[in-house]
Amino acid sequence: MTTNELAEFLNKTLEIDKFKDVSNNGLQVANDGTLTKVLCGVDANLKLLAKAKESGADCIVCHHGISWGDSLQYITGLNYEIISFAIKNNIAIYACHLPLDAHAEYGNNAQICKILKLIEAESAFDYHGQNIGFTAELTEALSFDEICARVNNVVSTSFNALNFGTDSIQKIGIVSGGASDLVGEAKELGLDLYLTGEPSLLGYNLAEQLKINVIFAGHYATEIFGVRALSELIKNELNIPAECIDFKTPF
Repeated sequence: MTTNELAEFLNKTLEIDKFKDVSNNGLQVANDGTLTKVLCGVDANLKLLAKAKESGADCIVCHHGISWGDSLQYITGLNYEIISFAIKNNIAIYACHLPLDAHAEYGNNAQICKILKLIEAESAFDYHGQNIGFTAELTEALSFDEICARVNNVVSTSFNALNFGTDSIQKIGIVSGGASDLVGEAKELGLDLYLTGEPSLLGYNLAEQLKINVIFAGHYATEIFGVRALSELIKNELNIPAECIDFKTPF
């Protein structure tokens, strides 16, 4: 299998053509076609590329790529450093943003539902006309402290918990990354708790005024799950050596 064939497989699996996204999803930087090992990670930065070189990977698969809108209009500065490092070391860069948040099996939000042991997951949370998150339920209600303990055990040990709603948690909404502005939609959906990634003053004010519980578990921490799932998919379905590296970035 070549890197182009891997890209086509991921494009189809993640249905990237269905999404409007500021990220230019897909194969953003090619290599000579060689595909012997894949390294997955959240961010396509110099640190991940260096790890790819060190581990002998010739392709990285990430959530946050290097091509956003017209961000590569000028190949100077950091853009030059990243692209030149990738080309010199024959490392391809594949990125998938919103489709990897939204995917019902391999996506960040579906994976968080799974590790939190939630049931009856349904696509929800509209973002520019496309659902990117999920609502789901606990098999039995937990207290706010109990669900915080579960988040601490399986999602992130560093998070901001806003206890502004009911102390009995059953219905939960999940949108990974930077989605604090969707607190209002969580309230409209009748949820007991909204879990997202990056905290903001807007999200805090919405939660306090709307009286809904919110957990900000970290942008990075909520988006490691999709690339981790992709590494397993590539390894098991395509029989290509693949691993996911977690830098545990605290933001």
